[in-house]
Amino acid sequence: MDYSSYRFLAIDVRDSIAFITINRPEKMNATDREGHGEFPKILRDLARDDEVKVAVVTGAGRAFSIGGDLDLMEHMNAHPDELIELLDEARELVNAHIDLEKPIIAAINGFAMGAGAIFGLLCDFVIAERQAKMADGHIRAAVAAGDGGAVLWPLTMGLAKAKRYLLTGDWITAEEAERVGLITEVVEDGESLKRATEIAKRLAAGPQTAIRYTKRALNQWLRLGGAAVFDYSLALEMMTFLTDDMKNAIKDLKAKGPGAIPPE
Repeated sequence: MDYSSYRFLAIDVRDSIAFITINRPEKMNATDREGHGEFPKILRDLARDDEVKVAVVTGAGRAFSIGGDLDLMEHMNAHPDELIELLDEARELVNAHIDLEKPIIAAINGFAMGAGAIFGLLCDFVIAERQAKMADGHIRAAVAAGDGGAVLWPLTMGLAKAKRYLLTGDWITAEEAERVGLITEVVEDGESLKRATEIAKRLAAGPQTAIRYTKRALNQWLRLGGAAVFDYSLALEMMTFLTDDMKNAIKDLKAKGPGAIPPE
């Protein structure tokens, strides 16, 4: 498999493990227009790559990924004709995750929000460093939670806790995320990639058909959740992209500068 066309993601395959780095550290790995489409694309390519048994994904710098950048969101607010393409990419991101039978492990090394958070949290193992923080974050931009958050968060932590975070956009610490079942494990700062690699090596050495079929069965829970609410939540998200509330929220966030999205 040739991964040379990727710009937002850096891919390195070693010993049957694909190491994926979200690689825009100067923007806290926020997705621009091209990067947003690479999230689902890499999942489909991994499925077709016979050399790969397991994948590990992490972020460059101090963030995993804070999701769509403000310029992208502002552009979509001004160009509603492009929302259908964005909707299709968001749907494909979640569906490609569910369809991927090979295990994928997230090493959450810092801030994770929006599409970046859902890309990581949908992984089969989510290893977060103690200093890491996660948020759905859509509400911060006056956008409805639609990138899979309305499916995954209630399924992992229960409806009451999910409402607490999705309706506020508040950050959840790694320790709390582990306690409520949103992630797999917390490790010390700087140790997430090492721990994810340990798990990846164990899975790569295991019985591949049994592992993949077990994952296929478990992901039926996500399919059921998706059938109930995913397309509905995604459509509502796209509708809120067109509101003045969203336009004003983006302007406010941009005015606050680079510190507006991560917590102090």
